[in-house]
Amino acid sequence: MPERLGERLSAMDPKLVTALEMVSPGTLLRRAIDNIVRAKTGALMVFGDEEQVSPVISGGIDIDVALKPMILYELAKMDGAIVLDRTGSHILHANVQLMPDPNIDSQETGTRHRTAERVAKQLGVLAISISAARDVVTIYADQIRYI
Repeated sequence: MPERLGERLSAMDPKLVTALEMVSPGTLLRRAIDNIVRAKTGALMVFGDEEQVSPVISGGIDIDVALKPMILYELAKMDGAIVLDRTGSHILHANVQLMPDPNIDSQETGTRHRTAERVAKQLGVLAISISAARDVVTIYADQIRYI
């Protein structure tokens, strides 16, 4: 069930609907996510315009290629986060370190999920965290958390 700061939300929240459409079965992004889950590598993906995300990224590799599931899968093997454009159709950066404001409240305990939640809240963007060990995909859309 989707949540916003501990309260339950309608599944019809526009930000959540947009996020779910991006990862729905049959999309290129979903194919990449399924590959990452099966490989148990985990991943952290952030979706936003370059100007939106640049304040919280450090290092990494400029990629600038159209989304292809196998490319995204291979990039997920790196330790850092992957930054895609806000539509998820273009990979902008890989292996970046995300540095959101540590004062932003997070209910998450894992580093990857906590970072995804804080980035989504701070920037108002979509972030997806894929657990390496638990086969769990968590979507953070601004203040919304959906497992």
